[in-house]
Amino acid sequence: MKRTPGRFIITALLLLSAGAMLAPRVTGAASSPKTQQPVIRLDNYADLYLRGSYDVLKTFRIREVEKVGQACKIATQRKLAGGKIVSHIGTPHIMYAGAGAEDIPGNPGIAPDPVGGWRLYDRLDSLGAGDFLITANPHEQVKKVRDRGCYVVGVGFPMTTNKYSPPNFNDYPDTPIEDYVDLMIYDWAPKEDGLVQPGLDKQPHLRILPTSPITVVEYWTLMAQIAHNLAYNDTSGAYGMATAYLDTLMGRLDEFHARNIVDVNIAGEKMAEKILAGGKMIPWSSRNELFIEASGTAGGLMGIYTLNPDSLTKNDVVIIATASATPEKEIEMARKVRAKGAFLIGIFPFKTENGVSTAPLRQLCDMSFDNLSGDAYGLFRVKGYKDKIIPTTTMMNNFAYWALTGAYVQAMEKRGVEPCFWMSFHVPGGEAYDNAIKPLFLKRGY
Repeated sequence: MKRTPGRFIITALLLLSAGAMLAPRVTGAASSPKTQQPVIRLDNYADLYLRGSYDVLKTFRIREVEKVGQACKIATQRKLAGGKIVSHIGTPHIMYAGAGAEDIPGNPGIAPDPVGGWRLYDRLDSLGAGDFLITANPHEQVKKVRDRGCYVVGVGFPMTTNKYSPPNFNDYPDTPIEDYVDLMIYDWAPKEDGLVQPGLDKQPHLRILPTSPITVVEYWTLMAQIAHNLAYNDTSGAYGMATAYLDTLMGRLDEFHARNIVDVNIAGEKMAEKILAGGKMIPWSSRNELFIEASGTAGGLMGIYTLNPDSLTKNDVVIIATASATPEKEIEMARKVRAKGAFLIGIFPFKTENGVSTAPLRQLCDMSFDNLSGDAYGLFRVKGYKDKIIPTTTMMNNFAYWALTGAYVQAMEKRGVEPCFWMSFHVPGGEAYDNAIKPLFLKRGY
C-alpha cells in the first residue's frame, strides 16, 4: 500500500468548530434497521465528517463559483475557436483511479481525465496557443504548455503547495502552483486533508476521513458549465450550471446525513465487532475508484483488503457501492458474498430514473444506504446529448464510505483499540509516522 507521494493544497482551516457547523439536525427515516432518530452530538466522527464535507462544499460554492464561470468562459471561447480542452488532474487517488475518466456514465466527453493521469505528461505535448488545460500539478511540462500560450487553470487539493500553505508543510514548499497557472480554483479543504482528529492518536497533524471527493466535485463543476456553454454558445461567464450542480450535490449530502447518521453509527459498531473477531474490511464496486480511494489514501485505514469471494469468512465486512447505470455486477457480487456469510453493506440508489430495480441488491445486504443518485447517467439534459450528463454517484458513494469508516473507527476506539491510518507524506513527519505504524498493522491486520 503506497500513497501517491505529493503535494496537497492547503486551505483555510475548515469550519470544523462546533460553531461553524450546521445546526444539529433531527434525523429522518433511516434505511435499515428502523431506529428512533435522536440528535447526534458534534463529537461523533461520522457526523463531523458529513458536516465537514458539506461545509467544504459550501465554502467552495461561495468563494470559487464565479471563478469557475470565468474559467469556463475562456475554455468555451478557445474550444469554439478550434482549440482543445484537456483535463490533467489525475490526483488524488480517486481521480487517479478514473473518477473523471471517459467511460464514467454521464461524462460529457469534453475533457475526460484519464486513469493514472498524473503520470501521463506526454499527453500535454500537443497543447499550446489557443488551448485550455485543467491541472492540479505544478509540473515542468505544465509550465512549458503555458509558455506556449495554453491557458492553464489550476484546481486545488491539499497536496498542492499554494499561497495558503504553511511554511515547509508540503513536499515541495518552493513550488507554489500559482506560478504555473493563469487562474487558481481552490477546494478549501483543511491543510491536513482529513476532517477528524482520532481520539486515541496523539500525532498533531494526523487527520482521518479525507476530502478527496471534493477534487471530483471541482472536475464535474467545470464540466457542467463548459458543457452548457458549448451547447448554447454561451461565452458570458455565467456559472448557473455549476451552481445548480453544487446545490444538488449539497442537498443530497444533507439528506443522506439526515436520513442515515444513526444507522451509519450502528453499522460502525457491527463493523468493529466483526474486525475484532478476525474479519477484514473490503470495499468493492464494479469500477475501481472506490477501492483505490479507500486503500492507501491519506486519512484512510491501512486495513483495507481486496475482494476474493472464495476466501470470505463470516467476520469479514464487505461494502459494495454501485458505480454504473445498472447494478447487475454489484448484484452478482453480492450473491457471492452472501453465500459466504460475510457482513454486507450496500451503497446504491433505492430509486432509479431508468426504472432499473435495486431491490434485489437491498435484499442481499445486511444494511444498505441510499446514495440518492438514481439519475439516468447524470443531473442535466443538455442539447446534443442523448443521455443526461454530470453525475453525483462517485461523490455520494465516497461520502457514505468515509462516514462508515468514521463510525467504525469511533466504535473501535470505544473498545480501547485504534486502527492504523495512513498519514500524508506532505505533512511534517508523515512518512516517518507511516513507517512506524505499519509493523503494527501487519501484525494485527487492522
